Amino acid sequence: MKKVITIAFLLILLVAFVGISGSRLLRPSPTMYLTPTPPVHPGDIDRSGTVDSVDGEYVRSNLGCRSSNPCWQKVIGKTKDGDNPIYTSDVDLNKNGIIDQADLDMVK
Repeated sequence: MKKVITIAFLLILLVAFVGISGSRLLRPSPTMYLTPTPPVHPGDIDRSGTVDSVDGEYVRSNLGCRSSNPCWQKVIGKTKDGDNPIYTSDVDLNKNGIIDQADLDMVK
């Protein structure tokens, strides 16, 4: 009787092991489907996907504005990808505290 119980127990363990191992072998390998995001150009101020004349106009219309001036936190537009505000400070592309020719050169 003990021999039959031992054999039955071993068979149950064997079936469980094969079942678990087999299910892992038959499962498809995980794959990730990531959508590549295009690189963002720092001159694309309005996030339209391209550096265009609109971005250039944002810079040109704010030339000379400094971080110490009241114009620095003025809302000058909205982004194309989420309707977020664009501030004058966003036009300072080289982050030097002033909107100047260097920023304008970055939108060409």
